[in-house]
Amino acid sequence: MNEVAGRLFSSTPGQVDDVSANAADVPLPPSLASRREQIFPKLAPAEINRLRRFGTTHTWQPGELLFEASKTGPGMPVLLNGHVLVTRKNCLGIEVPIVENGPGDFMAEIGELSGRPSLVYGHALDVVEALLIDSPSLRAVVVAEAELGERIMRALILRRMGLIETGAGGPILIGPPGGADMV
Repeated sequence: MNEVAGRLFSSTPGQVDDVSANAADVPLPPSLASRREQIFPKLAPAEINRLRRFGTTHTWQPGELLFEASKTGPGMPVLLNGHVLVTRKNCLGIEVPIVENGPGDFMAEIGELSGRPSLVYGHALDVVEALLIDSPSLRAVVVAEAELGERIMRALILRRMGLIETGAGGPILIGPPGGADMV
């Protein structure tokens, strides 16, 4: 079994459940619970080396955003060093921690293939060095690296499904059902 994403947090705003947990503790929708390893694969050093020709190395300082919800991101970061806290905003605009990623983890979901805006935020917790693979190069990975591309693609699709099923995958409408402003 692969070791997966680093420390995970509660979906309750402002509440950290266990900062020493791992991706096995991520609360997933029941339809995705059995696919945990596919959602959070950790790339081996040899796999990261195969990806190097598709990206460039970038560095972020503590507190910097690697990507921001509603803005087109620079690509898929594959962490070489450092840690990134991935968060989302709930319906009240409160930033909710999702997962902390470390070396060997990659951060993206299916929208990254077409250069769509991110649904989440990525905060550098310390100095972060990552291999950054832009959208056209990510599409090239899927074609040129069949086995690795398939694993990445599966994770991207399942991550989007998880975001949608937990209510983080799009706009939230507030108002009475059937109201004129809701149509």
